[in-house]
Amino acid sequence: MTNSSFSSIEDLNAALLSQNPFAKPPSVRADGIWGKEFFDVETINSHASDAVFQALAQIRAGQYPTTSIAITAQNATGKTHIISRIRHRLQEHGGGLFVYANKYGNISQIKQGFQRILAESLGNIGREGVRQWQELATAMANHALKIAQSKAKVFSTQQFLEKFKAGTPKQVNKWVKDLTRAFPQAKRVNDPDIVKAIFWTLSEEQSLYAIKWLEGQELAQYKANELELPSQCQSFEAVLQILDLISEYNELVICFDELDTPDAYDDVSGLHLSQIVAGLIKDLFQNLNRGLILSVMMPAQWSNRVKQLPGGVFNKVSAHGKPIDLKYMDAESIVKLVTFCLDEYYERKNLIPPEPIYPFSHIQLSELGKGKPTVGEVLKWCKDNCKAPISNVEKKDADISDPVEIAFIQELEADMGNYLDDNFLLADAILFGFQSLIGQTVERVTVQEATDKVTQRGRKDDYIHFKVIGKDNGNNVSIGVAVLQYAGGRGLGAGLRRLNDYAAFNLTRGCLVRSQSKKITSYLEQQYLIPLIKQQGGEYVPLKENEIKPLLAIRAVHQKREVDYAVSEEEIFNFIAKKGADKMLGASNPLLKEILSDPSYQIPTDLIEEEPVAVAESIMDDISNSEELDKSCENLLSEFN
Repeated sequence: MTNSSFSSIEDLNAALLSQNPFAKPPSVRADGIWGKEFFDVETINSHASDAVFQALAQIRAGQYPTTSIAITAQNATGKTHIISRIRHRLQEHGGGLFVYANKYGNISQIKQGFQRILAESLGNIGREGVRQWQELATAMANHALKIAQSKAKVFSTQQFLEKFKAGTPKQVNKWVKDLTRAFPQAKRVNDPDIVKAIFWTLSEEQSLYAIKWLEGQELAQYKANELELPSQCQSFEAVLQILDLISEYNELVICFDELDTPDAYDDVSGLHLSQIVAGLIKDLFQNLNRGLILSVMMPAQWSNRVKQLPGGVFNKVSAHGKPIDLKYMDAESIVKLVTFCLDEYYERKNLIPPEPIYPFSHIQLSELGKGKPTVGEVLKWCKDNCKAPISNVEKKDADISDPVEIAFIQELEADMGNYLDDNFLLADAILFGFQSLIGQTVERVTVQEATDKVTQRGRKDDYIHFKVIGKDNGNNVSIGVAVLQYAGGRGLGAGLRRLNDYAAFNLTRGCLVRSQSKKITSYLEQQYLIPLIKQQGGEYVPLKENEIKPLLAIRAVHQKREVDYAVSEEEIFNFIAKKGADKMLGASNPLLKEILSDPSYQIPTDLIEEEPVAVAESIMDDISNSEELDKSCENLLSEFN
């Protein structure tokens, strides 16, 4: 290539001056696991991902049904990146359904939490460009039809989805019911309702409700009646049946991440998150018929916590052998990484540099490699030494030097998933907001304590999430806060009943936090809400997305302060005190202020909704013998054809 083929140094420098190629945060965020774009130098730590794919190939070949692998590495070495590589390769080439766990909710109820993780993950897009649930439903439906008629046509997921979309509600109900009745002839099932819910995921109109039900969430009664399902299905037995169904048709890869959170301990057992998840992995390993379980953690978690658990739990966490260590970067891998990043950058800018690593030199990168840095350290060095300011669009963020603020912005921009339905996650963020206010007076209340140790008869309550304790003009204040985002009436009613019981929980005020778009039936209003608000001086506080997101973001920074961001708790509280007014944190957060403010004794009129009349249409007479079942399936086949 001649010199004239290269872009001019002036053009290259102008581009670097307009935008730093390494300005993007170096770590893969959790939302990047499910994202479409994924930039990967496949040779970096390929030994770890290759071990996973080799194990999957051996499972597929029938050498063994199940295994587990642990990866241990220090911060910023690429643990989450390896998981993302596995997920994207599975999506591109197939070879298994994928589950990603990184938010565990109430770790005292880890099994219920895993049901939600499992169902949410399977609700993401898989190999065929459809939800993974829909891939499973297609395999199950084809199996059922094949048993009914050996020469039955095999339908693709897209064909099923198009057929269900074109069908009337009555037809779709009939198909779901027919398939549910036919499926036990193909495979033994313990709970046909789970099978029915999986078939409902093929319906565009009902898919999200079916997935919510499979997560273990409670449906509104009218919706449960419409789908002909119980209002709720929350149990580890449901998880085991789902795993059994998946194993019939495909391998399953389950990845556990973010196990290093420093203060994640269970109040009852005293165990750390990594140990509780290790126990869950043991149970999953013993019940998974076909698949691989991967966990990533720092070496200290493995040695000091997981390996110390009794009963040889660690052997189930890493059944494949000793944990795989990720490698530090050397000169060769640094050159490959920098070349990869700059290739993508220069191609986007339509520029050709004289050297792929321009503006760096091989001497610089070789020298950097001598210190055995992590991937994150290399990318940070590149950002700091690229010697190019960021464009005007990014100038504001570029001027930020506070590491807490940088971390806060990163978490604020992250995709938080279906967080507005997660009572525990929301309550935990609000609780942390109040913990940042201890010693301060807000809305006349001097906050002395904020605690989640709310007990009844010696047991921690699952509905009143925390109490704010303080003084209001010299009077004792004890505000019990319940975040109740339930769609169904059972969980909401249980929470409201407790909020009304001031004596049992030693409260001076009960506070319901709930999105105003989530209606409450007139029955629950009369039974619980009116007594709470109008008679006992309790309060309803609407949950607003713009008010809760900053609290969720700063709580995430606090949880990841040591592992991902290298900041202290003191630095985080100083940031809240200094920047709270600008960032809607601390005493400037409207949600926190509203909880502390004097009760209004008012119930918003648009919060209350008359409960819909439940009309579950009878779609098909009971099938009482195999001849009628075969006929039903034949009719179903003819309808699809």
